[in-house]
Amino acid sequence: MAFKKLTIYLDENEYLGNQPLYKEVLEFLRDQKIKGATVFKGVFGWGPDGVVHTVNILRAASSLPLKIEIIERSEVIDRLLPPLKKMITKGLITVAEVEVLFSSNGKL
Repeated sequence: MAFKKLTIYLDENEYLGNQPLYKEVLEFLRDQKIKGATVFKGVFGWGPDGVVHTVNILRAASSLPLKIEIIERSEVIDRLLPPLKKMITKGLITVAEVEVLFSSNGKL
């Protein structure tokens, strides 16, 4: 069985309507019955605009980089891409083939 890793890079302050974009993406993934997703919050980063986003002890951190990752069967990832491309107008989406060596739940 072939698997892919979908990675989505966003700023935490990106919104879709009145909800943070990353939450909209996660709700979409849950609605699509994706078995699991992980959101990573960066402490430092910049994108093509060159603006640095970082945690500063003296003030509240804002607009930190986020990374959402899922690993699923290739056909599932391929099905998710068109609607995700419509949702995400600023950020980065990558897809890579991965070899799954072990899954603790055994249900792939």
